[in-house]
Amino acid sequence: MLNLEALNSVNHYTIYLKNEGSDAKNFWCFLEKPVGVPDSAVFANSSATLNVVPDYGGTNKFVIPVQYSLAAGASNEEVGLGVQIETSIFRKAELKQTWEAKYATIPPNQGPELNLVQGQKSPDDTIALLSNNFNKKVNENGKWFSNMSFGIQTQNGFLGVTWSPSPDDQNTITPKFSFYIATGSFTNYELADISTISRKSAKVELSDFKNLEATVTLTATGDWLVTPGRV
Repeated sequence: MLNLEALNSVNHYTIYLKNEGSDAKNFWCFLEKPVGVPDSAVFANSSATLNVVPDYGGTNKFVIPVQYSLAAGASNEEVGLGVQIETSIFRKAELKQTWEAKYATIPPNQGPELNLVQGQKSPDDTIALLSNNFNKKVNENGKWFSNMSFGIQTQNGFLGVTWSPSPDDQNTITPKFSFYIATGSFTNYELADISTISRKSAKVELSDFKNLEATVTLTATGDWLVTPGRV
């Protein structure tokens, strides 16, 4: 069983990227969907990308801290596939903490608040994310859509998942420290289908790291190779 508290004491994990193909590729890093978020209508959301040229002599890498982030926002953009969602407020979060996102009911069109709930602990290896009793129906009829996200803010950008929160709800999130490395025509903060990404990517799990490092290679035949350590 993954001991997230022990993992959380470690600073950074590094995924090195190699391209053995004939063309430069944009490599994207996505976070695996955690336990405890809604079962459906949860989308991958990433701005962590690097362009990797074939047989590059230098270093391309994603450096991933074990530091989770929560985010909340509201805009005229409905949460859905292909929509760009760049949330308005981010907070660093620790295991066993409880946070509450407070969304406004229109009018006026206001952004949410996101605050730590003092004195209220979440179970071991989890982070609790609550929402207040805003009127989602009134908001969406007025074209004002709320969003909620969980993920990791890296040196290369954000990687996580985004969904549309329900009023007066609680998500008890158990992170999965595993990632998908993919290539494709993705866009920063544009919501993507997690199942599609997982079928055409390299999955990097905690067991794939050696000395906090792993190497992902896109081979000349378009296959993915995950190697523990730095190659």
